[in-house]
Amino acid sequence: MTESNVVKPDMLKFAKFSTILVIVLTLGQASTGLARFSGFDVAASHAYAAQIGLLACIAIVTLVIMSKSENKKLKGMSFGLATVWILQYGLGEMFATMSWVSLIHAVLAMAIFGHALALMRAISEEHASHSE
Repeated sequence: MTESNVVKPDMLKFAKFSTILVIVLTLGQASTGLARFSGFDVAASHAYAAQIGLLACIAIVTLVIMSKSENKKLKGMSFGLATVWILQYGLGEMFATMSWVSLIHAVLAMAIFGHALALMRAISEEHASHSE
């Protein structure tokens, strides 16, 4: 007796929406990060966007797992995005007073942005193949 594995396309759709949120938050993080160097007091906005992004990344992993997709690339990419966001969040919290860390922080943000775009495409392909 075998149990059939039915992919839930709605979970993939919600994961795609969460990925779009991560992309928008990454762009918002970039703008608030740059605004801090121009003398604006946007540290709270920067921190809140990071916290929301962390929750969105965890939601993406959860939704991909709940979709019951067998696509290992999709699972790996979602875990990768969450891992890099956690690393980025940790760097932001640990080195808030050290200005040189912004060099590492900015490069990681660009990697997160590119990875989120690739993940959105992978989710879209998986969703399209299961939403007939």
